[in-house]
Amino acid sequence: MKIVIPSYKRAGMVAGYEYFKTASICIPENQRDDYRRYYSAKRLITLPDAEDGNIARKRNWILRNIERPLLMVDDDVSHLSMNEKRNYRRVRTIKLNREQAHEVIAEGFNLADQLGCVYWGMNQNYDPINYQQYKPITLTQVVLGPFQGHLWHDIYFDERMGTKDDYDFSLQVLHRYKKLLRFNRFAYVCKHGDNAGGIVSGRSKEKEIKYCRAIMAKWGERVIRYRMPPRKMADLLNGRTYVPIKGV
Repeated sequence: MKIVIPSYKRAGMVAGYEYFKTASICIPENQRDDYRRYYSAKRLITLPDAEDGNIARKRNWILRNIERPLLMVDDDVSHLSMNEKRNYRRVRTIKLNREQAHEVIAEGFNLADQLGCVYWGMNQNYDPINYQQYKPITLTQVVLGPFQGHLWHDIYFDERMGTKDDYDFSLQVLHRYKKLLRFNRFAYVCKHGDNAGGIVSGRSKEKEIKYCRAIMAKWGERVIRYRMPPRKMADLLNGRTYVPIKGV
């Protein structure tokens, strides 16, 4: 199992470097010297600058050049967590240690293989209000970009979708294979909005509107929908998916 952290302009700020202790950081060639100041050269993978440019292109390069099973984790994911809900009002959030995280990741790949799923991930929302402790897995909910496990397949990210490439990828998998695996009991913890570098450096309201319209045009609003025109930025970041396949 290979763990790769795609990164861009976050030398010294890769949140999960120590936590995912076997992970390699994938960076463009022109940033190699910057990252070498902070990280072991043995844990750096460089891709040609021509293959960089946006996260979808970088993810596709990793899919083409790194063996499977492969886990891609964003550079702002710091750790994995789970909630214990003792009763309606009492919830305890637990940070998994490195060994526990490795076990959960191995379990994810094993279960995905047993269920015939080529793609798996976990809950992106660790807020106890939305946490789904009693529905441990689903087979039709999207898996988003910050934490994504790949077994063998020949699907690639659609670079035309920009920051919606992860929603689009999940829909591609569901369209072809009719299922993917998502752990709801476990969640990844990451920092997005005000975190310098990464895709945040190129994100704007105008671009988000463009990508929202692009993915809705590709799949149709009966499959994925964003509020247009948006009332707030969150309307552009969180799409509503309506996958017409019954899951768990």
